[in-house]
Amino acid sequence: MTTTFQSIGIRCCVGLGLVIAMLAGARVACGQAEMDAEAAAKTRFAGVVGTWYGSHFEDSIAHDWDPIREWNGPFHPLLGEYKTDDPKIVKQHLAWLRRAGVDVIFYDVCRIQPELTMFDLPRQKTLKLIAEELAHQEKETRKLSLVVWLERWNSNPSTDEYRFALEYIREHLAERDFYFRLDGQPLVITYLNRPAPEIDAISKENEKFFALRRISADRDDGGWRYIGPAGNKECMTTNPGVDGFMEHAFIRHVVQKQPLDEKQLKELRAHGQAAIAQRADGKFFEDQMLAARKVDPKVIFISGWNDWAFCLQMEPAREYGFKYVDLAARLLGRERETEVYRKGGAVGGAESRPGPSSR
Repeated sequence: MTTTFQSIGIRCCVGLGLVIAMLAGARVACGQAEMDAEAAAKTRFAGVVGTWYGSHFEDSIAHDWDPIREWNGPFHPLLGEYKTDDPKIVKQHLAWLRRAGVDVIFYDVCRIQPELTMFDLPRQKTLKLIAEELAHQEKETRKLSLVVWLERWNSNPSTDEYRFALEYIREHLAERDFYFRLDGQPLVITYLNRPAPEIDAISKENEKFFALRRISADRDDGGWRYIGPAGNKECMTTNPGVDGFMEHAFIRHVVQKQPLDEKQLKELRAHGQAAIAQRADGKFFEDQMLAARKVDPKVIFISGWNDWAFCLQMEPAREYGFKYVDLAARLLGRERETEVYRKGGAVGGAESRPGPSSR
């Protein structure tokens, strides 16, 4: 997701010691009674739960599946090396998101290798597939909503791109029944890789229609957060885990064309064990979710669903199965309402078996 070594450093700096300190700070700042996992499971979170959804798999495997193979990534998707322009993949993802207790898909429009522009938004097959599915949820016990996340992976959008994207959302998505509204306004999220006052000015022009929110890895910029546990009463962010070692290597080796020597390759291929250890068999995620539940915000943002290159994914993997999907539902107090999706009783609710690559 990120594009510079500086922002990679910001995202990757979340060590276990820092997480513990931040969790303690969240508890003190809130001043409410402690909430443990048992209490969370018994008390339904009444706010909105959103998760980041990456669609760059539609165009290329270079950013996610290639690094996992080449640099010994620690996790492998249960669905194989899929592409999100496959209707079956989208259907299965939506069923699993319902199983997790998620309410809103934060659909990231960014495209990596090749990096497309926001003018290409109307051609995104994944967005069309998701919109089509969300428009026909009559038989589902849990209805999902959509939010569009505007981002250029290795740069900021131009002002013309940004205006085009907002107009496209306004004309084609914002008035649909499934599009999510924050405080009555269609929500649009932007992720910028560097300050952009010209884009801020365009946002100001559109704030009467849209609820515009900025997400960043920078904890000091005043917006919503990409790395948790962090946030405020409007939005708290949580992560199943976070380690950008593969994306860091991708930027250096693939984008910047810098060679990797044998020592660097050896270190890369061994680093996956650190990502596994950080997750602590789900304890890392549990602590972050409990910190968010303690604050009781309007929105809990789980970052993310399928950010495999940054080890941020909650999506089922061969290594841990449905651990994070079901842990999310439990810690949100939503096990009962999502049970049908674990048993396969709802539309698209059957558990998928590991399938062949859709490449």
